[in-house]
Amino acid sequence: MSTIKVENLTGITSGANANKVIVPAGQTLIAPGHTIQAVTATFSGASTNSSSYVAMVTCGSITTTVANSKLLVTAAAQMQVGKSTSADTKAAYALRSSVDSYAANLHTQAVVNYRESNVGWQQQGMPFHILHSPSASAGTTITYKIYGREAVGPTSIYLIDGWGLGGEGKLSILEIAP
Repeated sequence: MSTIKVENLTGITSGANANKVIVPAGQTLIAPGHTIQAVTATFSGASTNSSSYVAMVTCGSITTTVANSKLLVTAAAQMQVGKSTSADTKAAYALRSSVDSYAANLHTQAVVNYRESNVGWQQQGMPFHILHSPSASAGTTITYKIYGREAVGPTSIYLIDGWGLGGEGKLSILEIAP
């Protein structure tokens, strides 16, 4: 391997590519902390009434291009818990990855529907958002899923209940150079 040491790298100041430093197609410039690739996906929803965590949706995947990169993962989905006239209802949702066979929660959200007479109010979670450091080799495909469970019921929990309006979930992943 050869190493060139420079203090500054600048492009030429005139012409069609003035003030640009161009990395040719097929080559990758890796600078610590910079985005290497961006992946987006959409996903649909599901429901469950299980009191144990179950996989509800597969959000999408990324294949790493650099070893030990970090992944900034955002999975946005409507989360809902049904209501009950006899009890408050609660649900827990978790973002997990294939790196550890979906065994660990990377980020968790709680959704609660507090009972008030025959109606209630619902607390909805925010998007899942995590800087994931999977310590994976280059070329590793990592898939993300959202798991859910009914924490206090009796009720069903929903992920992207579109009410016939075409709701969908969105996944965004940025691979960041180590």
